[in-house]
Amino acid sequence: MSFLILFYEFFIIGLFTFGGGYAMIPLVQDVVIKHSWLTESEFLNMIGISESTPGPIAINMATYVGSIVGKAELGDPGTILGSVIATFGVVLPSFLVMLLIALLLKKFMKNKFVQGALKGIAPVAVALIASSGLILLSDILFPLSISGENISFNFNFEYVFCFFIVVLNILLCRKVFNKKLNPIFVILISAVIGISLGYIFNFAI
Repeated sequence: MSFLILFYEFFIIGLFTFGGGYAMIPLVQDVVIKHSWLTESEFLNMIGISESTPGPIAINMATYVGSIVGKAELGDPGTILGSVIATFGVVLPSFLVMLLIALLLKKFMKNKFVQGALKGIAPVAVALIASSGLILLSDILFPLSISGENISFNFNFEYVFCFFIVVLNILLCRKVFNKKLNPIFVILISAVIGISLGYIFNFAI
């Protein structure tokens, strides 16, 4: 039953997400927390892993969550099955939609309703991506604590300091090279800084 739910949830995420993998993050977060597949802390770690490994972040997230669910259901043999189910679920809608677009869109591209729909989707995609960034940033730098009816925000000094150092180094590198940095370089320099500060402050990144 969990595998059916896993496929359904990621199929729906893939079907209603516009703007790529980053726009998918809030939807994945809602699903994994709702089904208790991951905790908030594990979800944030998953984002870091998915972003730092090769491949689209959306597929990496689905594969990771699927492996967790599969292992919980069937043990180690279930990790591959869960990964395949979640990954297939999240890519199937895109495959079907793109196949349909390839067959039909050229005929309707000049249709005013189609053009209006595309113009409406574009800003929503940007808003979803921005929302993902803000949610992740606030959860990491200012984690929320809930104790009964009391809700409080914490100030994570170590992560704030790490974030400041990473941003400062990126700005300095852009100043030195005088051009936009390659995302791969940004990920690598962030990882090196995070590991170094982790040893210095003795906290888990």
